[in-house]
Amino acid sequence: MKALFMTAFMWLICIESFASSAVWDRWKTVGESQLTWGFWVIYDSELRTPEGIYSPEQSQLALKITYRRNIDKDDLLQATDDQWKHLGIKENRREIWLSELAGIWPDIRKGDHLLFVLNNGEGFFYQAGKLLGSSIENEHAKAFVDIWLSDETAYPGLRDQLTGMRE
Repeated sequence: MKALFMTAFMWLICIESFASSAVWDRWKTVGESQLTWGFWVIYDSELRTPEGIYSPEQSQLALKITYRRNIDKDDLLQATDDQWKHLGIKENRREIWLSELAGIWPDIRKGDHLLFVLNNGEGFFYQAGKLLGSSIENEHAKAFVDIWLSDETAYPGLRDQLTGMRE
């Protein structure tokens, strides 16, 4: 029992140190983009990987989103759901994932950074250097990243900028 506790404790320390030591911060920028709606800038985004190169099979990446406007959590969840609908994700799966995100995402204020780190099949959200909730599983993590990086994204120009393909 003691060994099991120590293993779990060490695993938590590894996750926490991954974020707090900002390993992702030393990764190389692949690309940057900006989402606008009419005259308004909604957010700036940056994609990083350890090598500074993106491939669809990427097992480690960081997507940093810097918000330029206030966005309520409910609006953020609705926008995420809209994008997952666009990608063809089934409603029952979306509902489960949105429920998980509703439990960890905050309301966003202008200037906030929301960071998503994919690390070998698990996804982690951070804000102000703090882990939000626990990890999300591989399929959920991939679906989140696909909002920006899928060939089917609603924003192919942003994908091209983030992945270094520039339009």
